[in-house]
Amino acid sequence: MKDRCKKLIERVRTNFKKKPLLNAGLIIAWILIVVLTLLFNRDSLGKLSSGNEFYDQYIELTKDVHITETVPIEEGADTVAVKMATYARRNAGNIHVLVKGMDSDKVYAEKDIRVGSIQDNAFTRIPLNQELQQDDDEMIVVELSSDSEEGRSVGVYYSSFKVFEDSKLTINEEVQEGDLTLRYLVKNDELTLFYNIVITWVIITFSLIIFTVLLIKPRYEVIFTMMTIAFGLTFLLVITPMSPPDETVHYEYSFQLSNYMMGKDHMYFDEEYQNYGDFAGHFNVSAAYMRFIRKINRPLSLDNKIIKMKFDIEESYKTCFVPQALGITVARLLNWNMLRTFYLGRLFNLIFYIFCVYIAIKKTPVHKLLLGIMATLPIFIQQAASYSYDCFINGLTFVLIAFLLKWMHQKETIDRKEFIFVFICSVLIAPIKVVYGLFVFLYWFVPAERYGSKRNKVIGTLILTAPPIFEITILLFPLIFRIVRKAFEKLTEARISSGTHLLGKGRGAYARFGPIVPLKEGDDYYSFAYATDHPIEMIVIFLRTIRVYLKSWFYGSIGRALSGNSLILPTSLVHGMLGLLIMASLREEEKTEPIWFKIVSIFLCVFAGFMMCGGMLVSWTEINQDIIEDFGGPVIQGIQGRYFSPLLPYVFILIHNNKIKLPKWIDDYAILAFVAIVFEVVVYVLSYTFVN
Repeated sequence: MKDRCKKLIERVRTNFKKKPLLNAGLIIAWILIVVLTLLFNRDSLGKLSSGNEFYDQYIELTKDVHITETVPIEEGADTVAVKMATYARRNAGNIHVLVKGMDSDKVYAEKDIRVGSIQDNAFTRIPLNQELQQDDDEMIVVELSSDSEEGRSVGVYYSSFKVFEDSKLTINEEVQEGDLTLRYLVKNDELTLFYNIVITWVIITFSLIIFTVLLIKPRYEVIFTMMTIAFGLTFLLVITPMSPPDETVHYEYSFQLSNYMMGKDHMYFDEEYQNYGDFAGHFNVSAAYMRFIRKINRPLSLDNKIIKMKFDIEESYKTCFVPQALGITVARLLNWNMLRTFYLGRLFNLIFYIFCVYIAIKKTPVHKLLLGIMATLPIFIQQAASYSYDCFINGLTFVLIAFLLKWMHQKETIDRKEFIFVFICSVLIAPIKVVYGLFVFLYWFVPAERYGSKRNKVIGTLILTAPPIFEITILLFPLIFRIVRKAFEKLTEARISSGTHLLGKGRGAYARFGPIVPLKEGDDYYSFAYATDHPIEMIVIFLRTIRVYLKSWFYGSIGRALSGNSLILPTSLVHGMLGLLIMASLREEEKTEPIWFKIVSIFLCVFAGFMMCGGMLVSWTEINQDIIEDFGGPVIQGIQGRYFSPLLPYVFILIHNNKIKLPKWIDDYAILAFVAIVFEVVVYVLSYTFVN
């Protein structure tokens, strides 16, 4: 042990001496980033928020608009915050904010805020000169004005009903019925303690990663596993329960699978385990942090009030909830309370993902930097540290592409154990969402020499692709059947009209299959039947949807929206992650993929996108939807950017080429920059949640 420590210390000393000024500069830069970030967000971190959380109205704050809200004070508040929207565009100008006492006329805050710095659908914080005290004022007046032109300013949210007692909201001197969406921030010892613990953990672990990259320089699988663990445990805490997409449903599915494991009725559990108090579906809220602090150590108190769950796992695929269910089962055997049980289920899901990332980075001979950064993007980590089955899909996606690249570039024949392992991964991923299993078809690009012969390659690849072929056949059979039947009917009608019958059985076929049923008035959703009967309209809807949403899908797949798509990250952070992914994809590699591999990858990505759109068309899209004027017609509803996240490895590998090559020495600095970006994301999530 002593010898290992001596070798490690000597290794650190040697690596530091190679570039002492650069290494020292990078360490100092990291310290400055940490200090400045925390100082910039000091107005919100570790504070309890209260006020108006409702909004159903908004108005663009142009130079012709003046907003005034008179509202009762919150004792001890030292910051106020107003929720604003950027309309997802670049704006220009400034907002002038004035906060003063109604009785004393004392000015608590007066500042100009650059419109371009305001985040979309987030609270803009306004620090006060001093804490609010009822001895000075019982009411304060918040005035908002702007010098921005119409179409270049931000929107201000407000409610259409009263939230604050005795408040008064006026817009251009016209009294409104509701209140400004305004929050007070008050220092809170418990939340401050929670924040200090979390931020200390983040600083220590992230600093350890930076120190390891700079001075120890371990293998890629080691450093990215460290990052997955550090980032995962951080997001496990900062992303509050039930806020990731559909986590309530996934939690109940996991609990039902745990019931199966324990030999109990799968649809029932004690009311204790459905205590979602202080949580918010699809929203990060500071109340969840408060509950964590106060009740994480509370003993289990089952009241034997058994209730039925709302969602049935029999309607879903079970295997993707096994890790979460194992965590819940262990916690129940230990008699842990609901909160501990919930977090242990999350932890087991994260452990599965860590295992997948380690295998993927270890096995792939190329694109280690690209896959490592991609696997530790906040959107992937958030899903891995929740109950989402996206963790299962994403983890297997990285494993499958890693073995694909390994088999394509290695010289040895394929190991039988590896083949069995890849086949199991193919079997596991295909039934969940077959669109992601489609990429197993890329295994046809593995050279025949790796299998030993062309015959073995055909047999082996057919075995690997059998699961997605089976699933896609079942999935597309209704559509294929409709198309064939429609063509057959048209042909039959033509034969009948000309006095002939197809093989003498035209009328019989028509009677057997029946006519195509047109869409009835009152039908809620599009269907396969409607799609095949109106092909031109469907093409127009698909093209319109792509035109409207393609950009948001792409940014969403990288992770612009966290929590339940409600926590929108600053554009600068998203562009930073995008830039690092492009840089990693252009990094010099010893081997590159053939052009046909890239062409087929493009085709599979497009086909997968088409299938996702088609699936949401028939399962989610309302026929009589409200038409947004800017869209010009109906669009496919319900598609989220994170659905495309598993396609990212294939998309960014396409960028790699033999003409533009970045040297290998960029790896360390790309990882350091990425750690800094994730640190900014974590602080932003905390800042958002404490205000929310």
